[in-house]
Amino acid sequence: MKSPNLFSYATSELSQDAIICWLLEWAKSENKEVDNALHIVGVSFLNSLFEKFGSKETPSSYHDIKIYKQYKNIDVFCVVNDEYALIIEDKTNTKNHSKQLEKYLSEIKKEYAENKILPIYFKTGDQSNYASVSDKGYKVYLRKDFLSVLELPFKNDILNDYKLHLQKIEQNISSYKTKNVDEWSSYAVKGFYMALQNELQDGNWDYVPNASGGFWGFWWNNNQLDSHRIYMQIDATKKKNVSRKMELKFKVTSDTKEKVDKNIINVWKHHIKYNSDEYTIKKPRVIRAGRWTTVGIMDNFLVFDKENKINMYESIRSLRSIEKILQQKITNMKE
Repeated sequence: MKSPNLFSYATSELSQDAIICWLLEWAKSENKEVDNALHIVGVSFLNSLFEKFGSKETPSSYHDIKIYKQYKNIDVFCVVNDEYALIIEDKTNTKNHSKQLEKYLSEIKKEYAENKILPIYFKTGDQSNYASVSDKGYKVYLRKDFLSVLELPFKNDILNDYKLHLQKIEQNISSYKTKNVDEWSSYAVKGFYMALQNELQDGNWDYVPNASGGFWGFWWNNNQLDSHRIYMQIDATKKKNVSRKMELKFKVTSDTKEKVDKNIINVWKHHIKYNSDEYTIKKPRVIRAGRWTTVGIMDNFLVFDKENKINMYESIRSLRSIEKILQQKITNMKE
């Protein structure tokens, strides 16, 4: 029988802060006598944080570890051997915002030499990209990094629950490979989008809230045309008691915060239509002028097997073919 997991309920970033602090505490040398296995996990965890900084040497030993929660609003701040300052910004499903990363680093630079500061973005959820994190000088520490540490042997119900919790997320993310598309959870959609990013070497994804209930979107293949851009976007929607719907949309947006010019929309809504034995691009039932306007829709763009499971290889081939269709239409418009 499956045991209840504490972290099915303790899902907040504060709970994760506690796990981080607790493991850092176990890295202290005096805790070796209390539970050597947990001490080894704690040391390995601390090592894995240092190892993200290739130019900085990992200390041969940790003779002093000071741990602070919410020091200058930093989630976890850890001073190692009275020399190294670890800034740990802890995230589950939220993202960096409001210049918080720059602020924390600026504050700690007032107290420690810059080459002794280790800024870490600790993320056990998933997000589309980490450019805005890396640009601020932070190293990204992902769920897979933490799970590698937790492969070490230990006997502790709390830590084991946490490990199982992270493994469950990992399984859910990968479930797009084995589940019928109608059974895809939001985790499965994210896993699919991450796989698309990897295969296409392009794109971003996120949840897009709207009045009709919101969707998980993936957008890529940006093409600049004078004062506007046209790009491709996948919408994955799921409403209660309704099969998951996957649509490919051709979107036009302006380079300003203004609505797309109606003349541009009128050109594209006629030009984007396409019909062949393999693909059909149809005009939306209603086209509304906005900052992001849909001018074409496809619903036969992914490839599934007889059990309605995604065929990733053929789906990528299909998307590449559709990119070429759009590119040809752009070329025709320029001529």
